[in-house]
Amino acid sequence: MKHLENLIVIAAIIFIASCKNRVESACDDHYINGVNYLLANDFEKAESELQLSLKVNPKNANSYYELGYCYFYSGNSNNAITAFDKAVELNPNFMMAYYADGQVKQIEGKSKEAIADYTRAIELKNDFAFAYYTRATEYIAIADAQKAIDDLDKVIKLKPDFYRAFASRAAMKRNIGDIAGAIQDYSEVLRLDKSNIATYYNRGILYGESKQYKEAIDDLTSAIDLKTTANSAYLYRGIYEYYLDRKVSACTDFTRAQLLNVPKADEYVKKYCVGSK
Repeated sequence: MKHLENLIVIAAIIFIASCKNRVESACDDHYINGVNYLLANDFEKAESELQLSLKVNPKNANSYYELGYCYFYSGNSNNAITAFDKAVELNPNFMMAYYADGQVKQIEGKSKEAIADYTRAIELKNDFAFAYYTRATEYIAIADAQKAIDDLDKVIKLKPDFYRAFASRAAMKRNIGDIAGAIQDYSEVLRLDKSNIATYYNRGILYGESKQYKEAIDDLTSAIDLKTTANSAYLYRGIYEYYLDRKVSACTDFTRAQLLNVPKADEYVKKYCVGSK
């Protein structure tokens, strides 16, 4: 899961930096032991040590923060949220705790709360690219395309080589009818990741919708050559080949789509291929 991967990366970074960078709460031996157990994926011992750390200092925001990750990786999202909430209650400027809290809430479908946490993290660090990105993905989830695009604009400005931001923005531009803008963003994805199968497929469909049939065929061929699992690529390529009067190639693709049980492939075979010369 994408969000879980993000959490793992952020957790590792903060584990390394937390004692060095956070003077609000001292790092006692139990806290350090808890972090070490957490890094070793021993969540039971990590929780035990972090709870002991909180007995030493019940107001240690760092301990609640690491405890939140411990609960999350143990599969207890509700306790993770409670721990992250406590961390930001004790330290209202704990930017990474807001970010982690938002991610868990997002995974749990708590959109409003997740967006609020990401917003607070951004307020504390206005160049926090990944907070803009995760907030954008939540705006996408609640179908607020323009706010998602606004956040993705900021991500791309801050991290111009982050291809996922271009891909997400392309999808949103398509949703609001900006086909040319979506094609341009998909082109940026392929500049950064030349083997991105989904992007060849998506850009190919958009080229087709724009009646740029040769470009559409080229992209769908690239997706097929790269072993796309979207079998409808054959159907769409066949349609665009037919528009260019390449009827033999079109019927070959329609038949292939039919063999792969692509919806509507039967109709195209019967209409354009059966009995045709």
